[in-house]
Amino acid sequence: MHENTDEYPTIFLVEEDDDVRPSLTKNLRKGGYRLLVSAAVEDAFEWLSSNRHIHADLMVVNLLRKLPAEALNIGRSLRELAKYDWNTPLIVMPEQVPMDLQGLDERVSDFDWICYYEDGDQLHRLIASLLKKKRIQPPVD
Repeated sequence: MHENTDEYPTIFLVEEDDDVRPSLTKNLRKGGYRLLVSAAVEDAFEWLSSNRHIHADLMVVNLLRKLPAEALNIGRSLRELAKYDWNTPLIVMPEQVPMDLQGLDERVSDFDWICYYEDGDQLHRLIASLLKKKRIQPPVD
């Protein structure tokens, strides 16, 4: 896990894909977010179980070989373990996306979303929208 401290909104990122993690973290940091990054869901559960309060304004979860519903349930379990508010946004990014879903964001509940990731701009728009809904000011470019 890596913790970065700034005055910007914090994203708790669980990204298991070693090939995607560097570019995704770079993209999010470039967007002005500070990150708490876990390379494995087991590490995220262990870190949160250590009884430390870990503040995050939003969660992004991308798990290898998991269906969107499975990843969503794991993300919800992480959010609950972290004792985040029910309205802490959760974004799940499936590993394999059918062509007809690429670039779409599916609202599962008020603060739970599946992002059928196409590019970094799509993710930034969704994050900014959810933080605004939660009344947290996203960074200004």
